[in-house]
Amino acid sequence: MAAQGSLLARIFTSDANIPIENATVTVTQKQPDGLIELLAVRLTDESGITKSLLVPTPEKAVSQAPSEEQPFSQVDVTAEHPLYERIVVEDVQVFPDTVSMQNLQLIPLAEAPEAFDQTEVFLIPPQNL
Repeated sequence: MAAQGSLLARIFTSDANIPIENATVTVTQKQPDGLIELLAVRLTDESGITKSLLVPTPEKAVSQAPSEEQPFSQVDVTAEHPLYERIVVEDVQVFPDTVSMQNLQLIPLAEAPEAFDQTEVFLIPPQNL
């Protein structure tokens, strides 16, 4: 059986970490052939957290010795809510037998300058493991 890691997303607003309920969180993964696979769509609960998503990962042994293979899987996480700017985090790393929590702070539309396209994208570069 292939290894798996878990991914949770926590959606909130302001530096006070106010949770956003009913935000839509989409998790996708780029395939080697260039296609994008939809892994899950989740809604946040009253705490601003999604239900756990199991993500296929490389075996744990890949991270225990030098290898050309990445010891983690990469996914893209998008969070949306009608009252907030959309946010995309690319290349979120999910390791085998590990629970990863991706925090996403949304900006209310009333505070966003009108010139924005209302989507903010962040890229997480891979670590040199």
